[in-house]
Amino acid sequence: MISTPTEEYMSLLRDLPTAVEEAKPVANGVATVDLSVETGPPRHLASGILYGIPDQPDQIPDHFYEDIGFNYGRGGGSQLPNTVGFARSAEDYKARFASALSNYRTTRKHGGEFIYLLPAAWGADGGQGEDFEYPGDNGDWKKWDTFMDETLADVQASGMMAGLIIDIWNEPDLEFFWNRSKEQWLALWSRTYRKIREKLPPSVRITGPSMSAVPSVTHDWWTSFLSHTMLQDPGTLPDQWSWHMENGEASMDMAKAVAGFRDLLSEFHVGPELALDININEYAVYGDQLPSAGAWWIAGLERENVHGLRGNWAIAGALHDFLAGLLSKPAAGTEKYETEGGGYWPAAEYQVYKYYASVMGGQRLKTTPNLEGSLDVYATVEGNVIRILAGTRSRPGDWEIDVIGLPNAGQATIKTLAFRVVNGDRFIQVDAPEDLGETLQPVEEGRLRITRKHDDPATAFAFEVTLPV
Repeated sequence: MISTPTEEYMSLLRDLPTAVEEAKPVANGVATVDLSVETGPPRHLASGILYGIPDQPDQIPDHFYEDIGFNYGRGGGSQLPNTVGFARSAEDYKARFASALSNYRTTRKHGGEFIYLLPAAWGADGGQGEDFEYPGDNGDWKKWDTFMDETLADVQASGMMAGLIIDIWNEPDLEFFWNRSKEQWLALWSRTYRKIREKLPPSVRITGPSMSAVPSVTHDWWTSFLSHTMLQDPGTLPDQWSWHMENGEASMDMAKAVAGFRDLLSEFHVGPELALDININEYAVYGDQLPSAGAWWIAGLERENVHGLRGNWAIAGALHDFLAGLLSKPAAGTEKYETEGGGYWPAAEYQVYKYYASVMGGQRLKTTPNLEGSLDVYATVEGNVIRILAGTRSRPGDWEIDVIGLPNAGQATIKTLAFRVVNGDRFIQVDAPEDLGETLQPVEEGRLRITRKHDDPATAFAFEVTLPV
């Protein structure tokens, strides 16, 4: 187990291209914002993070959480230096539970909900060795049952139940996290589900199946899970449905994923009232964690009304730091890095989330992406000001935004802001977006078209459209 990120590892991450490979298509076409259709107040659905919270309370100043509308955390002590978890020893488990409890308290301090990862407290961080003990190996569940009794008692004793959601296993469809049969995982699901229901009040929710793959009627693990929870062991459906979206393919868009989920539920006759709570509790690969793609993910999550937690691509102590890549601090990525060190500053993508959560008030507006889904927008209206956050999935291109449903006459003032990565370093300090100035543009037949020549695929844009009073 590595206690701090090596320089080689951080260099590898820093050297990943901030631009898109030449083989990827550009983002052309038109996205739309419809002023005539409001979709409710802002919910900051994209403002959750996987780990990223220091175990030392108040290490990251409060304003960094508050400015991005932080409202969801997920953790369980994974990769905590010099620990493995309950699978190895009680002392390892105690350290990991203490980490989870600290993260829970920070999350609750900021009004958020917290997902407790049981497999992390057990010790399944990914890539377990051949001698690693999985729950139910050789039909023996005694150690897992002991773990469950102890951790649920710790949850109760520590006052950890308000706003708590329990994640039974992470990415069971990947051998990297679950190197056993599907049948053993389903037995684990039922056994653990019923133990939680026995020991904790119904206000503590259960999330799952936290698959690495998006839902589909053709995905064997998804269909087996629905068959099991609906037919073989009815009454064990999750309270919150979860999966991950950390695939680099262009087809991985939110609308298709949610549509696939609805098709799957229909196939197994699950009523829509049993699937209102969806959480993409890991979204965006490392190459997506740039201003432009950050805005793109925000737009999709808000449109589909599902919560999302930023993926985290750090290791060891750094996994428990930096708000999942939104912040940096002195000595990050070097041998002098200190897990408990302070002095944080905002990275470029932080400013996207800050603008999204702290500036875009009022009511959300109906939006649509461009035809291929590579350009997307999130928009709000407050008084006579429409704010639009626009990004591509880290692609260049010449694109447009149509704002429709406007008054039929007059001129609109458009202020443009750019959220840029400076000098190709996504972790350099960026204190505000770049102000590109204002332009005047006539409204014609209730429509306004914003055009953008987008050369830098890492840059996101905000457009503040002030309408005539």
